[in-house]
Amino acid sequence: MGTPLTVGERRIAGAAVVALAWYVTGWAVAGAVEAGYDPAQQAISELFDHAATTLPRVLLVSGLLASALGLVAFGVVLHRRLPGTSPLGPSAIVGSGIATGLIVAFPCTAGCPGLGTTWTDTGHGVLATVGYGLLVVAPLLVGWRVRAALPRLAAWSFGLGGAAVAVFGVNQAGLLGLGPGAAQRVFNTTADAWYVVAAVWVLRGAHVPSTEPTPREAAR
Repeated sequence: MGTPLTVGERRIAGAAVVALAWYVTGWAVAGAVEAGYDPAQQAISELFDHAATTLPRVLLVSGLLASALGLVAFGVVLHRRLPGTSPLGPSAIVGSGIATGLIVAFPCTAGCPGLGTTWTDTGHGVLATVGYGLLVVAPLLVGWRVRAALPRLAAWSFGLGGAAVAVFGVNQAGLLGLGPGAAQRVFNTTADAWYVVAAVWVLRGAHVPSTEPTPREAAR
């Protein structure tokens, strides 16, 4: 059998799930307590823009930092533990985590007007696009890496990753009937669901390839 997970790797996988749950809970609670905020129409980032009140800002920033650390560490564990050699999927996860952490330093101005408004708005827009883009494409890249050795994980990766990429792309093109805030939450949460699946997969040890013969092979 392959080498079992170390205690540290198990903790990282579990912490990644907790961190992503913290982030989702953070924007959900922050959106509920911020007066006048409409989660269907307004971006998650508006919960820590210059006009946001203290509690929503603290909730969201703490969730962003936690998920950033979780993604970076989890990407490293996945590269070490999943079969295959392509670094693209794990690297995308690490890159998404880095962009997520950096975005805290670039809060947008009130209403998050987008690129070209101020230097912080531009930085925020670039980091958000890169971070979300890598977040949603990573499951597809990991699925391609493990498609031969772990077809069930690959199926989950292509299913959830494909759905997240589709919503992300259609939303970016302005063709989705949902409000911008709702669309962002859909593709974000769909992608996060894959990270939970991948973490559970790793914790269960289903990623470890067996080198022992099956009963049928042993009987030959």
